[in-house]
Amino acid sequence: MDIRAKVREWLLEDIGSAPFQIETAGDPVCEAEIRAKSSGILAGVPFIGVMFEECARLIALDIPVPVEISWEKSDGDEASPGDLLAVVRGHAQILLKCERTALNLLSYISEIATNTSRRLAEAGEFPETFKGLLDTRKGAPGLMYFEKYGVRTGGGKNHRLGMFDGDMIKDNDIKVAGSITAAIDAVWGRRYMVDAQIEVQSLGELGEVMGDGRVHMILLDNMDTETLGTAVAQAREQGRARQTGKRYELEASGIKGGNLGDIARTGVDYISTSALVRSAPALDFNMKIVRVSS
Repeated sequence: MDIRAKVREWLLEDIGSAPFQIETAGDPVCEAEIRAKSSGILAGVPFIGVMFEECARLIALDIPVPVEISWEKSDGDEASPGDLLAVVRGHAQILLKCERTALNLLSYISEIATNTSRRLAEAGEFPETFKGLLDTRKGAPGLMYFEKYGVRTGGGKNHRLGMFDGDMIKDNDIKVAGSITAAIDAVWGRRYMVDAQIEVQSLGELGEVMGDGRVHMILLDNMDTETLGTAVAQAREQGRARQTGKRYELEASGIKGGNLGDIARTGVDYISTSALVRSAPALDFNMKIVRVSS
């Protein structure tokens, strides 16, 4: 991911060819404060400095004073309404041009971090065998790198960035291949550097996968807690994939509701849910110029 190219794209989307909001004489330097307007977890700090730098390059100002950002809080810190998050100092045009795009990105990533953190807190105690709460590939195109950053900041883990860094055999793959075994055959011959994972939607399909004995990472899709418990018991009884010797790793997915802690206590290794990204609450910040000097 080329972060600079991405934020430059967003700045151009906003700035376009429009004239400066305020034409100023000389080289005015402004100092602004970024503050929280609502409660949540701060996330996205590294990207904001890059955005201000790229804005300076984009508007091609011969600027004697670089943009300086002094952060009062760090990624992962709790922010409350009115809290001072950062002080930004630089040329007026950079601050005026970059303000909205920077705040939009900071808010978006922080919303996801906040949602992830709250869902983990609501779950209560997890069993020692539980390995983590995962996101999914359900996200906004072009934003998934930043969404997954927010999940990690909030205490979650990333499932995979895309199709390129993990083979997932899903229901449509099985349908096209004709059977679970045929779908595994198709993936098994082209694996490289990554393990394959397969999605099952019933205990019968789980039995087929374990009978095949190659894939040890199994996603249990849209199962209630009772069925999850039965699936876990079956996998633990068999222990390891017969052909690879690897311990079965089970992931509960398609979670529509219920307490994450209850789901984890069925014995699954992971829980994945798109809700970490797609159900994030609104979180707002503002930036106010507090000082102008020539």
